[in-house]
Amino acid sequence: MDDRATAGGTDDLPEIDWDAQGIETELGWAVPLVLQGYVRLGSEAVAEVPGGPRGYQVLVATTTEEASSQLLLANRLGIDKTQMTYVIDALEAAGHVERRPDPADRRVRQVHPTDAGRALLARTRTALRDAEGVLMRHLSADEQRSMRLLLARVALGAGTAGTGPAPHDPAFEHPLAVPERSRRRAPSPTTSTRSTTPE
Repeated sequence: MDDRATAGGTDDLPEIDWDAQGIETELGWAVPLVLQGYVRLGSEAVAEVPGGPRGYQVLVATTTEEASSQLLLANRLGIDKTQMTYVIDALEAAGHVERRPDPADRRVRQVHPTDAGRALLARTRTALRDAEGVLMRHLSADEQRSMRLLLARVALGAGTAGTGPAPHDPAFEHPLAVPERSRRRAPSPTTSTRSTTPE
């Protein structure tokens, strides 16, 4: 059985005539449509997370990377630092993250996930992968994996692609492309509990 016949349906797509160079061959046409579909399906998948998609990204970063400050997290994820404060506040109020003093500089607060935050991330990640499966239902498992890898590579290079005449847009928060931060695999040696220490 074709593994593209998933829960999202078995509807067939029309063939694209790439030689005709029609609108379907334009990246600028495809990317917004994919983004719209992802936002619609993904928002439902992360609805349980305080802060929605941004809160989900914070949980991913805090559970897979070395602890960092709220400001560094904002820069890493491309989230406005004021908005990041609201996201962290909401996650902390719900018991999913906690702020702790940085051992190297106690004036700085680092953001750490709690056990409840890790559990929420695991549930949400499963729901999000299911939603992504619906969005990519016309691709085989290998094609879906390839698409993820290729998009990640494009994303890593996108932040340094601004060599044209257009000026840098200061209103757009560019995430930091530092994949080496995501290479930590060992869980934190301390058991996290909800912090009651104010920032």
